[in-house]
Amino acid sequence: MIAQYGLLIAQGVTVTLVAWLCAMTLSVLIGVSLGMLSSRYTSSPLTMRLIRIYTFITKGIPAYVQILIAYFMLPALLGIQIPGLVAAVGALALCSSGYVTEIVRAGINAVPVGQYDACRALGYSYTALMRRIIMPQALKNVAPALFGECEQLLKSTSLLATIGITEVTRAGMNIISRELNPVPVYLMIAGIYLVCAACVQAALWYAERRMTYGER
Repeated sequence: MIAQYGLLIAQGVTVTLVAWLCAMTLSVLIGVSLGMLSSRYTSSPLTMRLIRIYTFITKGIPAYVQILIAYFMLPALLGIQIPGLVAAVGALALCSSGYVTEIVRAGINAVPVGQYDACRALGYSYTALMRRIIMPQALKNVAPALFGECEQLLKSTSLLATIGITEVTRAGMNIISRELNPVPVYLMIAGIYLVCAACVQAALWYAERRMTYGER
């Protein structure tokens, strides 16, 4: 079966990994930016309220529902066609960015405020302070939680199958519809996700080791 449908399976794995990488990149960029803006070092009352509303919405609506909204509702409201993969990746990124925002904000707030005051007294600019002092410590503190969110996002890509995108799960469903033999196919899908998760976990573990190397 693998030999017969190898091309379809490879296509599904490629789409899964591409969607995950794109969604993860957008999620981290949005989450880190909003996490910095909502920290105690930079937040204004209005900014904090707006970011809290954003995180409440993105965390409160399930990723599946957000994908359906992005794929079916937004094109109808805007009068434009949105490719399924673009809509799904954007929805996953927004959903994950709410969690990343909270993770990064907590990591920044965990850095003692005395370090901020001391660096400002020494003449550090805000950009240099955040880049050299605050963010390195914050990212080390939240690395396990941040990497865990990245792994969760990989598994969430299976939701792309619900709007017809041929990722790993959808490829398996197509094979089942032809072969009418679900057990080996589902086992194969589970094995593929385990292999992908193991590779991602190994890469994230290596990154975490590199981040904490200087503390040994």
